[in-house]
Amino acid sequence: QLPAVRLFFARLCACMCVSSKDICKTRCACEERENILNINCENKGFTTVSLFQAPPNKISQLFLNGNFLSRLSANEFVNYGNVTSLHLGNNGLQEIRTGAFNGLRFLKRLHLNNNNLEVIKEDTFAGLESLEYLQADYNYISAVEPGAFSKLNKLKVLILNDNLLLSLPPNIFRFVLLTHLDLRGNRLKMLPFAGVLEHIGGIMEIQLEENPWNCTCDLIPLKSWLDTISVFVGDIVCETPFRLHGKDITQLIKQDLCPRRNAGERVHPPSDSHFQGALPPTYHPGVITPTRTPKASRPPKMRHRPTPRIGKDKHVFGPIMVYQTRSPVPMLCPSVCVCTSQNPDSGLNINCQERKLHNISELNPKPSYPKKLHLTGNYLQVIYRTDLTEYSSLELLHLGNNRIAVIQEGAFENLTNLRRLYLNGNYIESLSQSLFAGLQSLQYLYLEYNIIKDILPQTFNSLHNLQLLFLNNNLLRSLPDNVFGGTMLTRLNLRNNHFSYLPVRGVLDQLSAFIQIDLQENPWDCTCDIVALKNWMELSSTSVVVNEITCDSPSKHAGRLLRSLRNEAICPEPSEVPPSVSPTESRIQTPELHPEVPLSVLILGLLVVFILSVCFGAGLFVFVLKRRKGVEHVPTGANNLDLNSFQVQYGSYTPEPTQDKSSESHFYFFSWKV
Repeated sequence: QLPAVRLFFARLCACMCVSSKDICKTRCACEERENILNINCENKGFTTVSLFQAPPNKISQLFLNGNFLSRLSANEFVNYGNVTSLHLGNNGLQEIRTGAFNGLRFLKRLHLNNNNLEVIKEDTFAGLESLEYLQADYNYISAVEPGAFSKLNKLKVLILNDNLLLSLPPNIFRFVLLTHLDLRGNRLKMLPFAGVLEHIGGIMEIQLEENPWNCTCDLIPLKSWLDTISVFVGDIVCETPFRLHGKDITQLIKQDLCPRRNAGERVHPPSDSHFQGALPPTYHPGVITPTRTPKASRPPKMRHRPTPRIGKDKHVFGPIMVYQTRSPVPMLCPSVCVCTSQNPDSGLNINCQERKLHNISELNPKPSYPKKLHLTGNYLQVIYRTDLTEYSSLELLHLGNNRIAVIQEGAFENLTNLRRLYLNGNYIESLSQSLFAGLQSLQYLYLEYNIIKDILPQTFNSLHNLQLLFLNNNLLRSLPDNVFGGTMLTRLNLRNNHFSYLPVRGVLDQLSAFIQIDLQENPWDCTCDIVALKNWMELSSTSVVVNEITCDSPSKHAGRLLRSLRNEAICPEPSEVPPSVSPTESRIQTPELHPEVPLSVLILGLLVVFILSVCFGAGLFVFVLKRRKGVEHVPTGANNLDLNSFQVQYGSYTPEPTQDKSSESHFYFFSWKV
């Protein structure tokens, strides 16, 4: 019997070996492209893959989507050492045991999307030292243990959107050089700088939308970090507290997040829990808010959801979307572009960046139901009237960093649904009302870094929904009257132009819903013409004017802050001297009058008056004595008159009405003196 048993096991092993070697022939469809073997095992009913083996010496991509791999045991993929990309989406995967990925030393991309994972443990990804891309979106992950990514030193892209993460552990990214991070649709209320943000300094794209952000003092580190980075993060909308509900953190200042606790502060509601989840969308003056209310909790789980998702107002078509799995929905996409779609009803997001396009008409075939079209970094010089006639469904059009100098009249006339238009970094010289005809839904307009010198009257008057306008880094010297009439501007950037002053009447006074303006880096002339702007700044809240206005002229005020100058110093009162009189003559003929007399001068004047009075009295006394000595026939007994009789004589003397004033004054003075 022993030889028979040995024969049985030998045949079993041989059978297993044949099975593992013939996986492409018996179970899965395999196709080799560019020396990479694609092993397609989607929807094959696999409960384990350890019995099979990929063909040796072939770099492979293994697709196991839509099977029943609810648990991955140790050494599950030990026979797949040549696999560089592993797709495990839509498997109902609940557990990944220690050592499940042993043997995958060359694996660079791991897709775990649309499963039932709840936690990422420290040893979940043991053995994946070459991993560069990890996708675990649309799971139920509520916790990531410290050290879970510590050995993934080559990891660049981490996609964790649409999970249940409340927080991230300290130093989770300490040994990881991430360039792309997606945390949308979780339950994050804050992100600390220490231990988290400080370790992703090389980030190129980060997605933080659709989290219930708690906009209090704890969010200041995130706000400060966002102010220092140049990457686009999407709309970070406050869920709490109630006073900031629906507001974008990028439109707030630190004082809004963490107001000083003074007695005169607004009283906040004691609890915001009563208002969460029951608020209709409201309009906050001066705040750019999204069209949808942010969710406070995870929406109901949806199975078979397409993985690729794009933020509602995302304006940089980032690599995360390119990396993610394409939607299976058939779509018509221009051959030179990359298109993605969330679902058949959401429209296409078309990425045509840096494709060396000279004309929009080169996009063939025409896309079906386009929503976002990115044409940045091409060679476009003219936007023709007929270029965009078939793009009426567009909500975002990005034409930045081209060579556009001419936009024909009516070029945007058909874009009635467009909300964001980017024309930055081109060669546009002037703006007129006809340029923006048809853009009645436009909310955000970016015109920075052009060579705009002139803006004609009523240019923006037809843009009734315009909220944000960037005109910084142009060559503007003035703005016409009624330039913003009819708009709902909440943010205006005029930084780095050639403004020497800016009128309030007819320009700034039209900004009724205004909250923020940037006027820095202009050659401001701090003379009488700028007083109206200074007064307008002082009447506005401290958050309205971003940064300070610095005087460029005249020389006596150069380099000083406009707020620090008094109106009298900027614009002295006009002189009383006629214009024809020279300065020298004016000093001679019109002595300067001082409304206030110094105390030392007043004391000196009183002293002089007192001395003159004493001298005058003494002179009068001598004069009277001389007259008395001049009387010759005075009785002898008169010598015996004492001072009292002399005083009585003059004291009883009453001047006659006809007596002159000199004798009267003599009498009064002498009587006082004696």
